[in-house]
Amino acid sequence: MHFHANYVSTSVFGDGDYYKATFQAEQDTDDPDSAYLLIQRQFEDPDDNWCYIETHDEKYCGHFLFRRVDFAPRKLSIEIDRPRDNLISVTFAIAAAEFAEASQVVKIISGDIEPP
Repeated sequence: MHFHANYVSTSVFGDGDYYKATFQAEQDTDDPDSAYLLIQRQFEDPDDNWCYIETHDEKYCGHFLFRRVDFAPRKLSIEIDRPRDNLISVTFAIAAAEFAEASQVVKIISGDIEPP
């Protein structure tokens, strides 16, 4: 799955128990066909490194282990642990400061770094 996001946002909830990154083609729309990707991970309970994915394409919704996550200033690539339909790619454009903040959240979600 691949799309271009015009809006990127990240959130931390519950005193650092929940981390979320959202990539949207259209911001705050009710259009069910509008492309988006939400990745989330919780640290409140042991989860064996499972991450939650929600997207406009139902084939990619659910809880998954991430094999690989590459987050660069213009592109996010995720490989999920399953034999088919396992690649997600989102292109975007954000400012350097926004990328630095989003990068920390994505690294925590992917398991590259521990939450503070």
